[in-house]
Amino acid sequence: MLPRRQSAPALAPQQSRVPPKTQEQQNKQEGDGQVALQRQPQQAEGTNSSNVLCERPKETVISDFLVSLLECPVCFGYMMPPIMQCSRGHLICSSCRHKLNVCPVCRVTLTNIRNLAMEKVASKLIFPCKHTCYGCRMRLSYTDKKTHEEDCEFRPYFCPYPDEKCVWQGPLKDVYKHLVTTHENVITMDGNDIIFLATNVNLEGALDWTMIQSCHGRHFLLSLEKIHLGEGCQQYFAACRMIGSMRDASDFVYNISLEANNRTLKWQSKPRSIRESFVAFTNADFLVLNKSTVELFSEDGNLALNVIISKANDAGEE
Repeated sequence: MLPRRQSAPALAPQQSRVPPKTQEQQNKQEGDGQVALQRQPQQAEGTNSSNVLCERPKETVISDFLVSLLECPVCFGYMMPPIMQCSRGHLICSSCRHKLNVCPVCRVTLTNIRNLAMEKVASKLIFPCKHTCYGCRMRLSYTDKKTHEEDCEFRPYFCPYPDEKCVWQGPLKDVYKHLVTTHENVITMDGNDIIFLATNVNLEGALDWTMIQSCHGRHFLLSLEKIHLGEGCQQYFAACRMIGSMRDASDFVYNISLEANNRTLKWQSKPRSIRESFVAFTNADFLVLNKSTVELFSEDGNLALNVIISKANDAGEE
């Protein structure tokens, strides 16, 4: 004979017995539930509460709309006074105006007409930094925009290697990787006191030697460049640049010393930032050596430069 199946109540887990509620208690509970429902905020039909919370202020929307009207149709940058226009009213920035003879929108011949009304609008607006795509979140008036963008910490860096053919640019964090992976001639060394050995310095023509010195948690670019000024006239420029901002570079000091044949030559300066072009300050803040000086300190055609990098505060105490 098959065993008798248990009934559903018997299969349910044992629960503590609760005495049944009286009719008065049940009515009170139902009434409380109705009150709780009535206290919930009423939401308009077809609206989303999250959208209501994230709604942007009306002033911001209007400002962004006006800023968008000042986008140049050629370079897509923001037009700053003087703002030019064609005879039909199409706007163009002053930089692009100098490059074009016809309106990029309607193709009529351009004249030097300024739109004074839009210039007044521009003077009242707040513009985003042009380096927004690199992470800058600053918004500025047009009078402060240019100054900020020239020194914006998010401004892309150009390749600091002395090679005019390299057109790479990118964020600061990628400069070191670019140098060691793209430019095979760049060697790297760790330590605040190293020997930078430039080989075959007596070869004719323009040459350069580049290495990266890593110390104090930073990377520094050491450069020795030979410029051929004419037959028999050559100059060597040696310097240290920091892979970082100009503000960070000011916290350090570097020393270059040459020692050979009972002679000593020393040079001390603050490193420049790779923001500054190697060519821009060639005659300003480099250790400059002529051909005869290099011959005095070189051995077998190799020039050894002892480079010591220290923090500015530590150098001052010494």
